[in-house]
Amino acid sequence: MNKSLSLAIAVALSSNAIAETQTTERSNSKAEEIIITATRTEQSIADTLSSVTVFTREEIERFQARSLAELLSKAAGMSITSNGGRGSSTGVSLRGNQTDHTLFLVDGIRIGSSTLGSSPLEKIDPELIQRVEIVRGPKSSLYGSDAIGGVVNIITRKANSDTPLSIKGGVGNNNSNQASVSYGQRGSNYQANLTASYEYTGGYDNSETTTLPSDDNDAFRQTAIGFNGAIDINKDLNISLSYQLSESESEYDNSCSAQITFASVLCSPYSDTSTEALNLTGSLDITSNWTSILSAGKSKDESETLADNIDMLTTTSGGEFNTEKTDISWLNNIQINKELLLTIGYDFLNEEVSGTTDYDVDERDNDGYFAQLQLNHGDFSVNLGARHDDNEQFGNYETYNLAGGYAINSELKVIASYGEAFKAPTFNDLYFPNFGDPTMVPEETETYEIAVKGFNAGYNWSVSVFQNDIENLIQYNSAIFVNDQIASATIEGIEISLETEIAGWTVNTAITALDSEDDKTGNNLARRPDEILNIDIDRSFDQWSVGATFYASSSRYNDAANNSELSGYGTVALRTAYTVSDEWKLQLKADNIFEKDYVLTQASSFTGLGDYKQPGLEVLFSVVYTPKL
Repeated sequence: MNKSLSLAIAVALSSNAIAETQTTERSNSKAEEIIITATRTEQSIADTLSSVTVFTREEIERFQARSLAELLSKAAGMSITSNGGRGSSTGVSLRGNQTDHTLFLVDGIRIGSSTLGSSPLEKIDPELIQRVEIVRGPKSSLYGSDAIGGVVNIITRKANSDTPLSIKGGVGNNNSNQASVSYGQRGSNYQANLTASYEYTGGYDNSETTTLPSDDNDAFRQTAIGFNGAIDINKDLNISLSYQLSESESEYDNSCSAQITFASVLCSPYSDTSTEALNLTGSLDITSNWTSILSAGKSKDESETLADNIDMLTTTSGGEFNTEKTDISWLNNIQINKELLLTIGYDFLNEEVSGTTDYDVDERDNDGYFAQLQLNHGDFSVNLGARHDDNEQFGNYETYNLAGGYAINSELKVIASYGEAFKAPTFNDLYFPNFGDPTMVPEETETYEIAVKGFNAGYNWSVSVFQNDIENLIQYNSAIFVNDQIASATIEGIEISLETEIAGWTVNTAITALDSEDDKTGNNLARRPDEILNIDIDRSFDQWSVGATFYASSSRYNDAANNSELSGYGTVALRTAYTVSDEWKLQLKADNIFEKDYVLTQASSFTGLGDYKQPGLEVLFSVVYTPKL
């Protein structure tokens, strides 16, 4: 750990020294970017006391991001797990926590499966996204269960007054093609935008095995639609509505066994999935210093395993799993004076699961009551938060947050924080036949963090050091093929982010160094690399723009017993765009240009599938048409 930390700090300091030599006069727009997710109130990135990253629509287009996971991997603290190519099951570990320890929102509404505990990252098309707000660190004092590692809020695409209509089409290798259209209108008191997208790829063979029928290419197809609209009814009342729907089919490899006899049977399965999120919000300025916000939303996560050659319900791998979440929130922001902002709120969450598997319990409610006080006094700022959750299954839980910041000068801020979080076990953890354990209790954490942030007209940077102490950690035990609950684990780490401009090139760097272990055995937690580095460089000149991404990860263990080590790897991606005219643009993206072979996960040993292979070279050529209407 010391070696990793020393290397990371050295890189950060040297990068900072380079940045200080720049004479660029570009405005520090990133520091002024407004983020809501960190406090559920509007704050600039420079003012927030949390470790945050924001990806804007402009950056999504510049990076030519083909997936949400690709975009998230550019942020500090993020590591990715995946069972293959596009459409395969994908997870994000934030700050070394479990992949289900990050709360995912779409326009503030919870999404994801209540059986698996995961969120459908692989099913969210970047073409439907306006911005992504990432908050690292525990946020249960604001959001309740699940926000142990942090929160990722996906804001759906909004109207662009400069280019109201955008049409995009692309073709690539692996028999891939993509298309999207986005149309919006913006007036003095309203905006509305509708986006639709389609993607298909013939894919490649996701698993290592060459045994029939798993030696075939695994295709993926998806259609998605998203709407985002808002209107000012008058100067005090705003109403907004958002909706997102994604439907997809993903082929994958699996080793199937017959029901009852458990005899091996040939199967070529695919998952038929649908994810949906709807949110209606009203914001009312009751007085000049009191704003009340009421939102109601619903999300669905539905998945069914099918096959063309067999009825999957006759196997142990078949089934339909549906989750429906109802999310109601009432938020009140009261500006007591120019230095004090009080937030008082209530959250209601109902989770229901259904399908072909019978659970002993298939529904639960959670009521959450919370308060937050933000103080800004000269160079000092303080954030105090507390929340009480009444969970129908697990009773009462209290979580707290305390953060303090001091601005050494206009360009440098020091922050210290303490936060608590908890996560309720999933329905699978508790009740899935021959897998679940109804005696499991919620996971609980305490996190300590010290951070330094720097802002200047030429660069933004931050360094965060943290320790996360976890009790009752739930993780998969490959020795017994079920989840179990260990007494405690500790995760220590450092994150470094730097955005600057060097000789006309925009450079974004994210470094993560972790030490995660089971306190009892001393083993590393599964699938957590110790070091990750991501560097994005981009430059525009005349009608051209060019860019590259270098991503490197150290080795990780696939299992909790640390018997199977996955090698470290590095990949390089290149991108370019050429503006033909005001209305036409050509784009070219090439991922993994050196065709690096690497593995992020391995299948369970009893399946015989071996490694889940990651994509080799992937190329996509796109044409973008934005007519002047």
